[in-house]
Amino acid sequence: YLKKLGVNAIYINPIFAAGEYHKYDLLDYFHIDPCFGTNEDFKELVDTFHANGIRVIIDGVFNHCGWHFPAFEDVVQKGEVSDKKDWFYGLQFPVIRPEDPEEYPNYECFGYERMMPKFDTANPEVADFICKVGRYWVEEFHTDGWRLDVASEINDALWRRFYREVKEVNPEAILIGEVWETANHWLDGTIFDSTMNYDFRKHCKRFFGEESISSAAFDSRVTNMRMRYREQTVFAQLNLLDSHDVSRFRSLCRDEESFRLAVIFQMTFPGMPSVFYGDEAGLTGILEEEYRQPMPWDTLDESSPLFLLYQKAIALRKRERTLRRGEYRTLLAEPGSRVYGYERYLEEEDGSIESIRIFLNMEEEIVTLPEELLGGEILWQEGLKEGQLAAKGFALIRARD
Repeated sequence: YLKKLGVNAIYINPIFAAGEYHKYDLLDYFHIDPCFGTNEDFKELVDTFHANGIRVIIDGVFNHCGWHFPAFEDVVQKGEVSDKKDWFYGLQFPVIRPEDPEEYPNYECFGYERMMPKFDTANPEVADFICKVGRYWVEEFHTDGWRLDVASEINDALWRRFYREVKEVNPEAILIGEVWETANHWLDGTIFDSTMNYDFRKHCKRFFGEESISSAAFDSRVTNMRMRYREQTVFAQLNLLDSHDVSRFRSLCRDEESFRLAVIFQMTFPGMPSVFYGDEAGLTGILEEEYRQPMPWDTLDESSPLFLLYQKAIALRKRERTLRRGEYRTLLAEPGSRVYGYERYLEEEDGSIESIRIFLNMEEEIVTLPEELLGGEILWQEGLKEGQLAAKGFALIRARD
């Protein structure tokens, strides 16, 4: 299914032994949770993906652990004489795990969640432990990198050491930090290779969602987003429309046509497009229990318009180097207009410039595109006819100078 869709890498949420369904309250960092299988099963999974040209990125939860994690259990049982008491922040003795979810615990935890006590990651023993985990799964199972949970809450010294140690095992391993805000600080080349680009989602929500900002306002936002990082970092950003922590993007769009245009933009913008499972099947959801619903394997339709859109967009991106490596230039973004045009262009070895121009019409009516921008080979279009682009239509045109 993933190969048919065109996927070439997967990022899996936490899979190590943990207490709750979400697996962000870890109990054992060296074993797969029995809900999913065994370490041997995981090795088979990684080997199978690799044999099919798909890389595997796993989730690292190092800011906090579960409240039955052995080190924390030791603190609860032994109190101040525990040799693990310096592994955690803000302990008050005796350490009590409150049964009432409304009761504030007497130890620091993540997001006021009593079942997730917070590590003191500046502690050398904790740092040793975390780096050991980081190396283990790359070295023993040949995973291709880590997505690092709540990365902005962990001290830089640990991340720099983690980066060095993981890269020592596999220089090609990718480290992606979960940083929701501007991430310049973490993208200096010594901490992470990439971050989850939630600003990409935020700007797309304003243009393709119900806020309906103009193309000029949208372009201003995405230009700022592109210009704030070094170029090589922009190409490594994990561009997402949604994830396990936010509402499904389809639910934020007033119709499927708007969602389709957002997907086209995601697949043609600089960076790494990330698809949340089931988006290609049209899954919706505003609340957590909705947007984290199970994958509907029994009812999937691989001939649905949305699946075919993703499949074709991914194939086009993989085929056209310009869409992966090319520079970015705005072509159409007028105040008061909801028509957006941009170009990805790349200089070839012979000095010629190949470009792919993309036009998205978020208006509710037909618009006429500038004639001088339309020359070339039409790679893909929906709604383009004789220089006019239908409401919620798009066009991708190859031009060569």
